[in-house]
Amino acid sequence: MEVLLQTHLFAGFPRTINALATVRRIGVREGAENWKQHTDSTRWQESGEKTCETIYGRGYDKLRQQMKQLHPILDAMMIEHGYGAVLSRPTLSLRLRELCVVAILAGQQVAPQLNSHIRGALRAGASEEEVRTVIAQTHLAWGEEAQEEANATMSSIDHARYGL
Repeated sequence: MEVLLQTHLFAGFPRTINALATVRRIGVREGAENWKQHTDSTRWQESGEKTCETIYGRGYDKLRQQMKQLHPILDAMMIEHGYGAVLSRPTLSLRLRELCVVAILAGQQVAPQLNSHIRGALRAGASEEEVRTVIAQTHLAWGEEAQEEANATMSSIDHARYGL
């Protein structure tokens, strides 16, 4: 359930709603009983900054500057909601969350974001083999064209440049 809940960040609310409805329809009921423990917004900015910095490494300051230039509210939403309220939740490790993010982004023709989250998964402790295994499954959900694009993005990762 936790993976589905984070999906709205990368695939949108409509897909997340449909996925959760499908899971409920087949009988899965876990995951709703402790939801209040994740609603303490006092720590979202701090935890969001820490999580985002882990994922982006040396590129963190540049990312924050770019987001603020696009719109300051976008930057705040990214940190407080995306990285704080969602990706910093303790239910799953950051490594596992980032591997799931890679799977979601791989088929959406968003190479810059996929590139960032491949590197983020590696920085969060995923092995290159784990990331390659996730990428290798892209065609199953997204088709062959998406598989080719995901493979190209994976191949473009320059480990030395990004401090991996």
